[in-house]
Amino acid sequence: MNNSSNTSALSRKERDKLRNKEAILDAAVHLFAQKGFAETKLEDVAALAEFGKGTLYNYFENKDDLFLSAFDYAVGNVLDFLYDQLSSVSDPLERIRLIANSQFNYYRSNTDFMNVVMTNQHILKNHVCSQPVLDRFQDLKKLVVLEMQAAIDAGQLRPGNPQLYASYLSGMIHSQVRSHNSGEMQPDDIQADEIIDIFLNGAKS
Repeated sequence: MNNSSNTSALSRKERDKLRNKEAILDAAVHLFAQKGFAETKLEDVAALAEFGKGTLYNYFENKDDLFLSAFDYAVGNVLDFLYDQLSSVSDPLERIRLIANSQFNYYRSNTDFMNVVMTNQHILKNHVCSQPVLDRFQDLKKLVVLEMQAAIDAGQLRPGNPQLYASYLSGMIHSQVRSHNSGEMQPDDIQADEIIDIFLNGAKS
């Protein structure tokens, strides 16, 4: 996750080390997104991050460790982005709307993240050490569940299972993301507000 907001308490050496690690992770996310796990070489990541290959081993044990760390970093950045967007909004329904819109906006601006998730998720699910990273995906779902429950408690949504509500909205969002990733849709074709309105109000005239 990007911890740049917390660097003020770190020494210069620690800040430099954190910046180097994030540069490597940014390069890794990009290459895993473009080339996939199997075709990405550590020397390619090092070259893109403008380090020697040996420097990578100061931060990561091997390619598997880098891959899992890159996933965790990418998902952490999404959560940081969402928490920042939500910091000034208190109404539960508006927070749900903002979460959905913010996800779309983040995916549009960070296509590497979207591609790395869509093209490598099967590898992540089959990896023996992937559970902590998969738990990070659950953090995103938990955030939506909490907002669904808050909207139910406030009488803004009809009584129901907030986990199911969160799954329904997530399914609508990610179906659009998959369509974009497969080339069926362009970024401008995705209408976040329409998806949210259909979820909240239904499609009935």
